[in-house]
Amino acid sequence: MFRKIIYLLSDFIKNNLDDNLLNQLQEKLIQVDFYVKIEDLISFLILVTLFVFIISFLIIQIFNLNSIIVMISFIPSIFFVNYIIYKTEQKKDKLEEDLPDYLRQISSLLKVGLGIETAFNELSRTTESVLNNEIKRVLIEIRLGKSFNQALIDLTKRNDSENLRYIVQIIIQGRESGGNLAEILELIADDLNDMITLKKNRKTNVMMSVMFLLISSIVATPFALSMIRLYSNFIELMGRTNSLIDVIPLSSLGYIIIHSILVSILLGIVLYSNYKKGIKYIFIITPIALFVYYGSQLVFKGILGV
Repeated sequence: MFRKIIYLLSDFIKNNLDDNLLNQLQEKLIQVDFYVKIEDLISFLILVTLFVFIISFLIIQIFNLNSIIVMISFIPSIFFVNYIIYKTEQKKDKLEEDLPDYLRQISSLLKVGLGIETAFNELSRTTESVLNNEIKRVLIEIRLGKSFNQALIDLTKRNDSENLRYIVQIIIQGRESGGNLAEILELIADDLNDMITLKKNRKTNVMMSVMFLLISSIVATPFALSMIRLYSNFIELMGRTNSLIDVIPLSSLGYIIIHSILVSILLGIVLYSNYKKGIKYIFIITPIALFVYYGSQLVFKGILGV
C-alpha cells in the first residue's frame, strides 16, 4: 500500500515538475552519494510530513498546545535538506583539502614532459580522493566526446568552490597559451596550503563561541522561556491574574524564533565570515528550539501536574 502511494506520488511529481529542476536536484543527490530517484525521495518526504502533521495535530488537541507546534511536521524534511547541505559542504571541504597535493603531483608529472590530460589519466589510476573521483568523471566525459575545456568547466559547475574555479581557469588559459603551467600550479598549491591551515586555525579558535551560541539558542533560551510560561500558568491556576499572562506565550514564541535567526546569522559570520552562509542554520536551530520549548512544557506539566 505504502509503495503504491509512493509510486503514484512519484509519477505525479515527475509529470508536473520541471525536468531541469528535477535533474538539478538529482545531480545534488548523486554528488553526495545518495543514489535515490529524486521523485521517490520527494514523495517519501511528503508522506512523512503528512504523518507527523497528523500526530502533532492530535497532540495539540490532547494537551491544548499552541497550533504553532504543527511546524514539527516539517522537521523531517528540514533535517534531510540540511543533511544534504551538510554533505555538500563536507565534500567541498574535502575537495579543497585535496587540491594542494593533487596540484603538486600534476606539476611533477608536467615537469617530466607529460601533457595535462595525460597527467590527469596517470593520477586517476593511482590516487583515491574526492577530487580524483571528480577528475575521473571529467576523463569519462572527454572520452564520450566532450571537449577538455568544457569538461573542466562542468566540473566547477558541479562543485561550488572558488578555489577549484580559479585553478580550472588557470589550467585552461595555461594550456591554450603554452605557459609554464607546472611552476604556476606549484605556486598555487603552496598558497592553497597556507589558506587551508589558516581556515582550520580560525575554526578551532571560534569553536567555544560557536558552542556557546548553540547551547544558548537550542537549550538555555527555550527551556527558560518554557519555565516562565509554566510559572505563569501556575500563578493563573492560583487565582492571581496578570495582564502579562496572555502575552507570554506569543512573546516567548516570537523571541525564540528571532533569537534563532540572529544566532544563525552570527554562526555564518563567525564560521565563514559571511552571514548568508548562516541562513541554512535557521532551519536547524529554530525547529530544535521549538521542540525543546514545547517538549519541556509537556514533561514538567506531567511532573508538576500543572
